[in-house]
Amino acid sequence: MNKTEKYNISQFQKAMSDAGIKNIKYNCSTAKLTSIAAGGRCLCYAVAGSREKLKKIINICLVNKIKIVIIGGGTNILFNDGNLNLVLVKLGEEFNYLRLGDSNELQVGAAYSLSKFVSKTVKSGFDFSFLAGIPGTFGGSVLGNSGSNKQGICQYVKKVKCILIKNNSLVEEDINVTSNEFGYRFFSIPNLLVLTDIVLSAERSDKKIILEKIKSRIKDKKMIQPTNTKNAGCFFKNPEGSLKSAGEMIEECGLKGFAYGGARVSERHSNFIENFKKACAEDIIVLAKIVKSKVKERFNINLEYEVRIIGF
Repeated sequence: MNKTEKYNISQFQKAMSDAGIKNIKYNCSTAKLTSIAAGGRCLCYAVAGSREKLKKIINICLVNKIKIVIIGGGTNILFNDGNLNLVLVKLGEEFNYLRLGDSNELQVGAAYSLSKFVSKTVKSGFDFSFLAGIPGTFGGSVLGNSGSNKQGICQYVKKVKCILIKNNSLVEEDINVTSNEFGYRFFSIPNLLVLTDIVLSAERSDKKIILEKIKSRIKDKKMIQPTNTKNAGCFFKNPEGSLKSAGEMIEECGLKGFAYGGARVSERHSNFIENFKKACAEDIIVLAKIVKSKVKERFNINLEYEVRIIGF
């Protein structure tokens, strides 16, 4: 780290203190923030409990030219092993809400638990059973368009409130969402930094039927996915237009259970990479590259990461 970076970090720390940002940890382990439990350290990790605090943190980062990364539950992300000059921000209390009315409209804060969303909305007759068993926050779910190959959460999203960075300045906008903004496992708005609030619309149906669908989906996931290991969920996207899923191709390459360092391809589901023996991030990314290479060699398909890869 050069002298300029040291000066900027010192200036950054003072600015954060002057702004009254209290929920902050410096030189924080990224491994402790992620479900795969690997990675190095970041400049700091902060919880933005309010919209005002969030905007203050972002503006301080912009002034000091320090990159900011918004994280949710840490269930779909892998950080490099190094010392990353990043500020990680988690949305707090003001963004942790669900509002249901008499209409078919739902309002959700980006920090709200996805599992809570599924269980709470079923009581009002909303069928989001296709999201059952998926960990993380609602904002992260929208950004990855969580769901199945045929059904994603973004199909129900009508409007979002978000913060954009334009010309190195913070801009808050309400954006009406159309099918142009999302697709399989992605949601894209130009210059988007953080999604804060989501408005959805959905029809209501029979609660008993929805509950049965939720129970069935969770049961199926427990049977085929590794639920008690350190992983980041499905590591690769299923290739569009392919008759085989990423997991099927990986398994047909003979890679189920294959290990590199402390990382291995799950014995239960080949599209999961597990940290089974104190893996570093490098172990995981090397294993992922081996998997990609073998699939390319056998099927001539380039697998894309579904997990967010930061700092590589």
